[in-house]
Amino acid sequence: MPVKKIKHLIGSLPKSQPELIKEVNTNDHFELARRLHQLSPEGKVHVFGSLNSNLKRQEVLYETDLDSRLEIESSLSSEDLAILLSGMPEDEATDIIQELDLDAQKEILSQMQVKDAVVIKDLITYEEETAGGLMVPKFNSVSENQTASEILMQLKHENNSDTPPYFYVVESENKLKGYFKLRDLLNVSTNAKASQIMRTDTPKVLTTDSCDKVANLMDNEHLSTIPVVDNNNTIRGIITFDDVIRVMQDLASEDIFTMVGTAKVDPFAKKITSKIKVRAPWLLTTFIGGLLSACILNHFQATITDFSTVLFFIPFVLGISGNVGLQGSTVIVRGLATGDIQKDNILTVVKSELIVGIANGIIFGFLCGFVITLTATPLLQTSPLLGPAVGLGIVLAVSVAAVIGSTAPILFLRANIDPAISAGPFITVTNDIAGIAIYLLTTSYIYSAI
Repeated sequence: MPVKKIKHLIGSLPKSQPELIKEVNTNDHFELARRLHQLSPEGKVHVFGSLNSNLKRQEVLYETDLDSRLEIESSLSSEDLAILLSGMPEDEATDIIQELDLDAQKEILSQMQVKDAVVIKDLITYEEETAGGLMVPKFNSVSENQTASEILMQLKHENNSDTPPYFYVVESENKLKGYFKLRDLLNVSTNAKASQIMRTDTPKVLTTDSCDKVANLMDNEHLSTIPVVDNNNTIRGIITFDDVIRVMQDLASEDIFTMVGTAKVDPFAKKITSKIKVRAPWLLTTFIGGLLSACILNHFQATITDFSTVLFFIPFVLGISGNVGLQGSTVIVRGLATGDIQKDNILTVVKSELIVGIANGIIFGFLCGFVITLTATPLLQTSPLLGPAVGLGIVLAVSVAAVIGSTAPILFLRANIDPAISAGPFITVTNDIAGIAIYLLTTSYIYSAI
């Protein structure tokens, strides 16, 4: 989308209105939604109003970033917004309504058709990142006694091309009994009943299950659609794989942004002041860590004064220990997210990461000590203990970093905190403080012994 041209057309309104309408409607509306944040609030409203169909408006409204969506919604009357939402899939309309305050939600729902409002009110009760918040309430349900010919007639009559080719066999009160696919239906006689076609080992998820669990189950079972049931085995809706992919991409982006201490949602769309407010608290963690590191250096001032060459290798210690800690935490966080790490193997994985981290610490500690003994000691005319002191300091600092990196995500998880957070500033700052303290403590102890 030529953002520069659209900005120019907006600046030339109302004279350029016909050209703006043409430009906006000839561009791909998904790309338009993605670039909308580059315009001013007034520009977003002008572009949205220039779209020539409700379908395009609905898709742009849903696909754009949160800030742009809220700015557009504020320019619409509750009646106009209700009309747009009524034409959208219920799950998408629910996502948008959930972003509004309670008063606005009630106002919009009161303007919508009763049938749509009832469905959305039910969907709003579920958490956004659960199967209930992700599901679509429309699906193909059939009774056990329906024949193949009756089901095909029902499918033809409904003529809903958006409904996935899965059929769910239910009994009274929509209790799920089994399922079958469209190809199963086409490969049996027209008199075959649903009870004869269905598969009873139905993969399913609860309304309260997390998106991670849904995605893992669909991936393991190679499913494009999965039913969602409540605690009474009543089917409440279905989840399609494209919906799971969208949510998992959003969650993955949130985790990545959280790791580096930036905004969780739409970091490219936020205003400068908003970005500063979001990132400053995370940088405060680093700031405090820097002060603590300075205090540690001050505490070992005597050692540093007498053996200043010890300082030369602090960046090396921090670099090695920081990387080892980050490697361990990344493996653990990734394993927890994908489900590869479970209760039965978590200790084995942590033990493995500890061994790898400590082994690398020993390798590079001895290597550094050996190189210092061969080169730095004769060149700098320092104590022959410099190499062993630095080497042992590295071994201990890296070993502690391996422990922190491998165990912190588990501790965060048990405290009901997103483990991804532990892979960012927390690991970095903790490893820096521990690394400096252990390294200087080790070297000062060795030097004080001579």
